[in-house]
Amino acid sequence: MIAKISATENLGGALGYNFKKVEKGEANILLAAELYQSKEGRYTMKDVLADMEALVPKKCRTKKAVFHCSLNPHPDEKLSDEQLTQIAKEYMEALGYGKQPYIVFKHNDIAREHIHIVSLRVDEEGKKINDRFEKRRSKQITDTLERKYNLIPSSKVNDKEDAETPKVDMGKGNIKEQVASIVRTVLKHYRFCSLGELNVVLSKYNLAVEEVKMEFRGKKYDGLVYVPTDDKGGKVSTPIHASDIGRGVGYTAVQNRIQKSKQNVKPLIPSVRNKVLQTMRTSPQTEEELRQRLEEQGLRAVIRKNESGRIYGITFIDDKAGIALNGSRLGKGYTANVFNGYFSNPAHNLFLDETLYGNPSVRLEQSATVQPLQSNAEEGDNLIDELIEDIVGDTFGTTSNDDWKEAAWQRKLRRQSKIKLRRRKH
Repeated sequence: MIAKISATENLGGALGYNFKKVEKGEANILLAAELYQSKEGRYTMKDVLADMEALVPKKCRTKKAVFHCSLNPHPDEKLSDEQLTQIAKEYMEALGYGKQPYIVFKHNDIAREHIHIVSLRVDEEGKKINDRFEKRRSKQITDTLERKYNLIPSSKVNDKEDAETPKVDMGKGNIKEQVASIVRTVLKHYRFCSLGELNVVLSKYNLAVEEVKMEFRGKKYDGLVYVPTDDKGGKVSTPIHASDIGRGVGYTAVQNRIQKSKQNVKPLIPSVRNKVLQTMRTSPQTEEELRQRLEEQGLRAVIRKNESGRIYGITFIDDKAGIALNGSRLGKGYTANVFNGYFSNPAHNLFLDETLYGNPSVRLEQSATVQPLQSNAEEGDNLIDELIEDIVGDTFGTTSNDDWKEAAWQRKLRRQSKIKLRRRKH
């Protein structure tokens, strides 16, 4: 059993994330300790939120006073509601939250059933619950619960994941064979629309790809090299040319895969975009919290930052479906710049604005007076994307584009156009 713990100051976001799933029939409440229950025996978001907020002193010094945790049994484990409820009770008691108000939700929207627990990190006097070595203690507790209830150990989950995601291991030798195996597996399973997106997928396997340009006997050639890396992306070996690995992994093969992917991913984009939108509407306070909530939706978020800590790239990956999409491919409202702005000030959440991130058909009606020639949802989305880009640009003073090469290419075309225009005048 794997526990994922986060601390946040947004109680409404933590509760709202779970109650929305209850409303959709994707979750149900297993237990509510020390919380108000209606006469009908139901717990509502409004009542639970008010109850918990009333228990936090106004002069509380703890900024992130909300405890949010998910307990994830092994995918092959089938536990009853009674067993999950008992496990949740014992876990909270052992972690020091047994006397705190908390509510337990069971999620069944994905094949792997799991539970979420929302509680408070401070008591009624405003004193913080001891969270020293919290994750270490949590691991000890889950290990104890696994033994007590004869559960499949979480180590087997990790072993299974490691077996499915082999990384380049410099100590094993046969580096070319390892690289060839990984690249062929990735090219066969994943769809990506740029080398950048391919690189994000390969980074999971401690591998990177780079484009190289060569000239031989007066003719220019484009090629690829694959570079083993460490967990932080640093190069640990000399580049291996695609031609040294074998057929099907070179420049032409990758470009063909990119072109096919551009058509294949189009019908999948709305689903990924909706998952990201619904997650952002829960107002995650940290990047780790965003990753955790997206993982529950079957998505993996890879965030890239420069040395100053600014987010310059974000990619969403569905490993099961085999797709990797840069944020900008979901729309201009999902670019790296938007997420950088959000995490700079989570209180200003553009994703909650229905006029910007509402239903496409509704937005289309709203935009009809502005642009009457637009006649379908895709064009309506383009108009909203431009509006979002303007708002983000005005707010943060930068353009929002994940693909810097594309941006550079556009600038080059504009410069060439200006040069041609000046020549015509002369």
